Amino acid sequence: MAEAGSLRTYLGTAPGVGKTFAMLAEGRRRAGAGEKVVIGWLEPKDRAATTQQADGLELLAPRTIDYRGAAFAEFDAAAAIASGADVVLVDELAHATPDRSRQRWEDVADVLAAGLDAVTTANVAHLRSVRDYAAQLTGVGTVESVPDEFVRSGEVVLLDPPPEALRARIAAGVVYSADQVGGALADYFRAANLEALSELARAWMAGTAQDVGEELLVRRGLAEPQAPPLIVAGDSGSAWGEVVIHRAAELARADDAQLLVVHVQLADGLARPTDLLRRHRELTAELGGTYAKVQGHAVAQGLAEAARAQGAATVVVGRRRSRLAEFVLGSVSSRLRRLLPAVAIEEVGHP
Repeated sequence: MAEAGSLRTYLGTAPGVGKTFAMLAEGRRRAGAGEKVVIGWLEPKDRAATTQQADGLELLAPRTIDYRGAAFAEFDAAAAIASGADVVLVDELAHATPDRSRQRWEDVADVLAAGLDAVTTANVAHLRSVRDYAAQLTGVGTVESVPDEFVRSGEVVLLDPPPEALRARIAAGVVYSADQVGGALADYFRAANLEALSELARAWMAGTAQDVGEELLVRRGLAEPQAPPLIVAGDSGSAWGEVVIHRAAELARADDAQLLVVHVQLADGLARPTDLLRRHRELTAELGGTYAKVQGHAVAQGLAEAARAQGAATVVVGRRRSRLAEFVLGSVSSRLRRLLPAVAIEEVGHP
């Protein structure tokens, strides 16, 4: 079985940044170094410089598929594999056949599996983890996409020119015909859109595209800021409450969450040690959390109401020291699980 070939993707922040030109330039370099290079698919887009870069490289004939009475040309992966090439250049990685039954990245995967290297192109808006953010930010959606993990399986070269440099190329007619220039600059290629796509691309390279995408949507007024998750600790007013608070604070730090410590003041007339409650309030402040007292007829009910009102992600409670008391009176955690089925309940037991 042949060793899998290597993948290189020229990833652009937007159309017109020079992805196809860069792919062809690499093909020419590798051909000059003695490798057999073929062009499996090329979208020259009537750009003279791009067409010139393809001169001297073998261009494979496409395969033809019929769809709804029309013939469509597609990349022929089988022909590329049979060509004896070392390197196959394949433009427009995210493309899909008209009937959506086959995506070009799948054809490229076959080429790689046969032991050939592949050099390809894609826009950041076609990456599946970024596609929705790009569509919301630019107002232009895309149907075609490519899995992030496939692109990340090889080397990625980001082409990220300054927005004004790309706009200047468009204004000069390098990217689009004269009758398309004005609309392009006023629509998709507005400076704000290009800046957002650039941020998304750099974030994707760093593995932080989701965080940056959400931030950009908020910054553009397209989404509300997301509140950080909340961890609630139930303070029983006993000495064991300190351990529960520490555990909840640990979870909050791990999840970058807020900490809320809640003491349920029961309407049973029994006094709780005020010195311990005061100490727990001070400890909560030291740990960066908020302390609250609520009234309730039962601990579980009071904690559940507080957790539900604040949108808590997790509630941490202590377990009764006495198994007999837990059997007779029931555990707070089991009642919370019934009252808050969508919230994680963690029980901290006595040693």
